[in-house]
Amino acid sequence: MLSQYDRQQLELISSRLHIEDPGLARSLRDGRPRPAPMPRRWPLAILAILAALILAAGVATASGGLIFVGALALWCIAWVNRRQAGRPARFRIWSRIFNRR
Repeated sequence: MLSQYDRQQLELISSRLHIEDPGLARSLRDGRPRPAPMPRRWPLAILAILAALILAAGVATASGGLIFVGALALWCIAWVNRRQAGRPARFRIWSRIFNRR
């Protein structure tokens, strides 16, 4: 059971929340959290298409440099996409290297 002081403090917090952010207060009252914003993926899709075209051009011209650049770009795009999805790196060493803050 809450004391009278605790109830007053909760009412004060609730009233301030209704004033400062009514949308959040409404979602808390209804029991639904706000959905997390989804990262934009269309720039990665465009870059992936360009990297695939570079890779295809390298295969068509038998140019090792273009094949390497296209494959490396596709790998980097896949890595960024995986990181945006919140999944850890596959190998422990990569997690140690790239998760430093």
